[in-house]
Amino acid sequence: MDGTSHLELAGPIVIRMDGPGDQTALRRPAELDSRTLPEGSFLLAEVRGELVAAAALDVDCELLKDPFRRTFNVRQLLELQAGYVRRARQTATAPALAAVAASLADGRLSPRVTVSTTGGGMT
Repeated sequence: MDGTSHLELAGPIVIRMDGPGDQTALRRPAELDSRTLPEGSFLLAEVRGELVAAAALDVDCELLKDPFRRTFNVRQLLELQAGYVRRARQTATAPALAAVAASLADGRLSPRVTVSTTGGGMT
């Protein structure tokens, strides 16, 4: 045994938000795992520039992964980071939503208020 057979993936792991050019790469693990690609934004895990797993941030579903590769450790890191991102999003939007609810309750605002979940503010 050469001592490397137990390793999942060799190389640095990059975890990042998806971008407009990532849709094709995201479809691959979904198709390999016989799943439909969920709508919304994703947190991606890459090794040597190759997508190995993805976590949907806007819907509650299982991670997308290549079922033919060992990605357990990468998926654990991705799940942990996705949890942080989701909580940060909730924390950023919760005060804005609470302020809107309070303003509606006391009549300071009309019901036609738009709350931006991407910028954390109200428009």
